[in-house]
Amino acid sequence: MAVCPVWGIIGVNTSADTFILSNEGSGLITQLVNGGYGNYDLYDALLAIRNNANLSTAGILTPAFLNALAACPPSSQIFTILLKNLNSPGVSLAISTDGTVQTTSVLGATYLGQAGTATQVSTISGVGPGSFTYSTTSSPLTSWTNTVSGVSTTYNVFGIAWAPSQAPAMVPALSPFAVILLAAGLCAAAMYLMRKRMAGFDVKP
Repeated sequence: MAVCPVWGIIGVNTSADTFILSNEGSGLITQLVNGGYGNYDLYDALLAIRNNANLSTAGILTPAFLNALAACPPSSQIFTILLKNLNSPGVSLAISTDGTVQTTSVLGATYLGQAGTATQVSTISGVGPGSFTYSTTSSPLTSWTNTVSGVSTTYNVFGIAWAPSQAPAMVPALSPFAVILLAAGLCAAAMYLMRKRMAGFDVKP
């Protein structure tokens, strides 16, 4: 498990385990904010998600990962940025064991059903269902490298929490026979109303 690196050492290569919170689809981050999680910093938000999911996500948001986050300096972005301040449509947040929070284009839907991955759907209290897509192998879902002040850090994404778009409601199509019956019914109703109206014009002797 990668932990917070020592900054300022030139020529050092390090790595950081990374979990993604994605606002793609129906917007899990927005749902979390609306559900009362918006005032959590990013570390506490992950902790709350793990603790409030109806199906255990401890095998995804592992104690080792959360402990590595907790060991980061208090000034780290994971402790100073509130979830509600990063609630933008379609944004994905990379939360890493070096204490950083990055916006990224990594999406959960990209890896849904791919070889070497699995997806667990858990209901988060006050929010609703969330999809947790994660690597089932020793390889990350994806990775990238940033170099700052001579330190190159490779961010290895092991999991993504997201919410797929809701499927639109389907309107059942009528069969040709049903269309004929409907037309006949409408025609009969129209004839009935017409006869009733015409009856009002009858002249009595």
